[in-house]
Amino acid sequence: MRSSSLDLPLLLDSFSARALLGGLLLAGISYTLYRLMLPQPLEDIPYNLSATNRIFGDLPDVKAYGSLTDWLATQTIKHNSPLFQAFIRPFGKPWVVVADHYEASDICMHRLKEFDRGTASTGLFHCVVPGAHITLKSSDPQFKKNKELVRNLMTPSFLNEVSAPEIYDKFSRLIELWTLKAEYAGGNYFSAAKDVHNAALDIITCTAFGLDTEKTQLVKEIKELKPHSDPSTIKNGDEFRFKPVALNEELNALAIVGDSVAKVIKTPAPPVFHFLYRNLSSKWKKAFALASQLQEREIANGIKRRRNGEAMKCALDEISVREEAMAKKEGRAPDYYSQAITSELMTYLIGGHETTSSAIRWGLSFISVDQRAQSELRNALQQAYPEAKAGLRAPSLTEILQTRVPYLDAVVEEILRLAYPLGMSLREVQVDTQILGARVPKGTTIVFLSNCPSVLSPPIDYDEERSSEWVRSRRPKEPFGSDYDFAGFIPERWLKTVTSADRREEVVFDPQAFPIQAFGLGPRGCFGRRMAYLEMKIFFTLVIWTFKLLPLPPHLATPKPVSSLTRNPDKVFVELQKVII
Repeated sequence: MRSSSLDLPLLLDSFSARALLGGLLLAGISYTLYRLMLPQPLEDIPYNLSATNRIFGDLPDVKAYGSLTDWLATQTIKHNSPLFQAFIRPFGKPWVVVADHYEASDICMHRLKEFDRGTASTGLFHCVVPGAHITLKSSDPQFKKNKELVRNLMTPSFLNEVSAPEIYDKFSRLIELWTLKAEYAGGNYFSAAKDVHNAALDIITCTAFGLDTEKTQLVKEIKELKPHSDPSTIKNGDEFRFKPVALNEELNALAIVGDSVAKVIKTPAPPVFHFLYRNLSSKWKKAFALASQLQEREIANGIKRRRNGEAMKCALDEISVREEAMAKKEGRAPDYYSQAITSELMTYLIGGHETTSSAIRWGLSFISVDQRAQSELRNALQQAYPEAKAGLRAPSLTEILQTRVPYLDAVVEEILRLAYPLGMSLREVQVDTQILGARVPKGTTIVFLSNCPSVLSPPIDYDEERSSEWVRSRRPKEPFGSDYDFAGFIPERWLKTVTSADRREEVVFDPQAFPIQAFGLGPRGCFGRRMAYLEMKIFFTLVIWTFKLLPLPPHLATPKPVSSLTRNPDKVFVELQKVII
């Protein structure tokens, strides 16, 4: 008995010691794992020290700021460096931000084997458009095949003969809708955001698939337009509201599919969340099914058109013709329903809708605020189209396509510079390399900001010996003065005076006059940029020709940015007054 009683404390002490050792071991393992999960910065590149002590890195600061793109731009200024690393993806490598237009241009245009599309962006788009060229690396053989399918969609002939008539028609109908709304509003402002977004959707769906114009949203809006506000009670200076008109089932499905990327872009693992939503949400499942049915139906209609010898009417027809040519060359039967074709069609639709809609909405806000620039643009348009002015009509599509209006080009370029609908573009390092003398390992995500210093704020000074000869030759020889306005809406910065062959001075548009990264840089920049320019030129020609965009109250005049797939204004209102020619 005594022996047993003496053994008990010893057993307890032994158990306590083992428990203590086990606890210490567990704590040590936990601490080691915690340290391993913390962000690991690269050498010689500035970063936020506080982020390295948090598993989520810089994400809490980004969330508090509201916009990733705008937050990144502030950090480059904070660190006074054209190179900065941010910890955006938990447990992942840091993102390296290149915050200088000329360095970014050099990388995107001349260092293509070192930097290519990476999983940070391709994985996101693969959820919706698997196998589209936007999801492929340049070295992938399928990339060249996909580009061959869509290569003619941005040529002048296709844009002028197929895209432009749809653009002109839909924006003319938008003018008709706004004329009716302005009459109802009676001098009050109304929201224009949804109208622009729907017009852009009508344009891209009709251009992509050749859909019947009578089934578009704008036609439906005009037919079903009803005021929600009571004209007899609304006060002058208040918003005039209209009853919403729902999209038809197919257009709504396409909109949901397009928005699906934006819905998951801010989640920790976008591909995973997209898969879950797509398979668990009845709304998403129905939308993706309807979008697929629409594509299959229109592909079949396109095949019938070609068999009947009908003229090409849409992007689908052009892609199908390219597929036939490629199939003949490769000795196989055409596959009109291939994943490549359906994904490229959806890429064309999503990209063509979101970017243009965003840029136009920002442009309406800029021009409503800057009455001087608006007046200058209207004068330039009226001088450029004297026959239209004399005939008391809007310029025709043919006139718009055949006429250069330098001030219009400058306004569009300045809108894109300040709106930067694609806030940033991403690349992935393919081999261990250097940027501005700093070592950057393979697999690192590189970020190019559309709002970086040298574009929207003064460039950051640094030792130019760290740059390539190409960059040194392109940087401005005479730096901008300390009082230069980088952030203001100044279309004139894109104009210059030249002497023509007959020794007359004329003002011309110079697209190289100032840095801009609105659509990315290099051969992997935005595929649809030419169509976006065409849409914006037609839109602002028709709108400024027809209406005066009157000044709005300060709280409405400057919208806040909202980041999704593109960078959008949170609100866009217009108060319209018919122009008397």
